[in-house]
Amino acid sequence: MTWLIVGCICLILFFACNGQGVPIWLFHQVNPDSNTKPEQLEAFFSYLSKQGYNTYTLKEIESFRKANQKLPKKSLVLTFDDGYYDNYSIVFPLLKKYKLKAIFFVNTLFIKEQADRSNQTIEKSDVVNAALIENYFQQQDATSNQYFTWEEMREMEASGLVDIQCHSHRHGMVFSDTIFRNVVQETFTSAGDNFVHNGNAQAGFPLFRMRGELSAQGYTLDTAGSNLFKDFFQKNLNGKPKKELVKQARGFITKDFEAQHIHPYTEAEFKTRVEKDMSENITHIEHNLRDKKAIGFAWPYGHQTKISMPWMKALGINYFFTCKKGTNTRNLNPDFIYRMELRKVTASKLIWLTRINSNIASGWLYRWLS
Repeated sequence: MTWLIVGCICLILFFACNGQGVPIWLFHQVNPDSNTKPEQLEAFFSYLSKQGYNTYTLKEIESFRKANQKLPKKSLVLTFDDGYYDNYSIVFPLLKKYKLKAIFFVNTLFIKEQADRSNQTIEKSDVVNAALIENYFQQQDATSNQYFTWEEMREMEASGLVDIQCHSHRHGMVFSDTIFRNVVQETFTSAGDNFVHNGNAQAGFPLFRMRGELSAQGYTLDTAGSNLFKDFFQKNLNGKPKKELVKQARGFITKDFEAQHIHPYTEAEFKTRVEKDMSENITHIEHNLRDKKAIGFAWPYGHQTKISMPWMKALGINYFFTCKKGTNTRNLNPDFIYRMELRKVTASKLIWLTRINSNIASGWLYRWLS
């Protein structure tokens, strides 16, 4: 009898929690070669429209919060990070078709005013961004047709369906510890590799754990230390199995090596870095979009910290979007907003997880199990 009563109470609570969760989805590129295919996203958008889900811009979410009101039941938020051109050419028409709204978090370093789309191709983001960051450190043009333009963003915002918000200016990285992980490869130098080596990444330079430069105080490795390690790697470790490479490399990077060549950034340097990058991100958005107020920020790489939040709040940022899986309550916690992302996107997975996370009880269980 006791178990029956407990079961009935749980069932009542479960049904009472239905519609009380707010799932927030995260997407990046959307094209036939990305992990989010246009036809899968359209099938999901069609489902949301038919089922009567409410979608919002951040400006609208802010209005609810200022009025001390919760978001309505069956609320959902669509977000897209970085600002790739296919978000304009593919996603925006789908938003208009199904009358849905979305928030786009943009890296402003890569954005140009206009672009010639007559022979537009869509390339993979890793390759594009690596080339752009190389240009940036060489003080060359770092804008690209692979991103949507300010002109296109103004069109998107004018529709009332799109809200452009912050994702950092340059999407940078720093070393977050001094434990050897790998080396810069001969075949490909990533944007992250160049950031942590201050634009001078070379094959054989060491790599430690990286984090977004707005979420970690971090470390810098000087050029002398990088070259010492590169010489050691080329003479002793090139071609060795990963396990042996890591073991010997960590033996080479001694405390004395660290003391001589690896230097922690100070808190003051960290604060300056955050304020400079975020100020540029905000200024570009507010200058190029009419009557715009930047109030939201999505942490690059999903790396977040409480340390830099007060510095960003002082610049006007009030909403912080993570990459932590789970659902949100109808009165969002602006300091920590959960978002979900799938490595391989299918409409059925999106629909199933939306149903789960629209219920606050099953959404919390999903968060715990994830």
